[in-house]
Amino acid sequence: MRYLTGLLAAGALTACAAPAPTPGTPVPDTHRQLCNFTMTDASAWIDRMPGPGGPSGNLVVMVEVENDGTSRRFESRGMRGDGTLLLDVVEWGPDAGLNKITYRSKGLSPERVEIRCAGAPVTTVDVMKVY
Repeated sequence: MRYLTGLLAAGALTACAAPAPTPGTPVPDTHRQLCNFTMTDASAWIDRMPGPGGPSGNLVVMVEVENDGTSRRFESRGMRGDGTLLLDVVEWGPDAGLNKITYRSKGLSPERVEIRCAGAPVTTVDVMKVY
């Protein structure tokens, strides 16, 4: 389920920076630290595997990052009309978010997931259906 391309790796460091500020407006340090991560893998799937009671239908989005001591999680910004789920990377307290950023939801069936940090796109991941 590895879904890493050269584009993801190359774009992870530059694309997650805060949007270009207007001249003379400093970028907040909290966004700089939060969005300055190295992504090592990204995947999204809907679980259609048979099990007790039938397939769960859970959507799972997982991004693996190098541990930089900052805990992160996803916050949903809803779905666009084109079937894209929008997820923002936000800071989180528990150590559970140190190496992976994970999102789970039942009942959503997006075609792709757009991951953003501080308003700037990081990457887009196509959603697979796993049988």
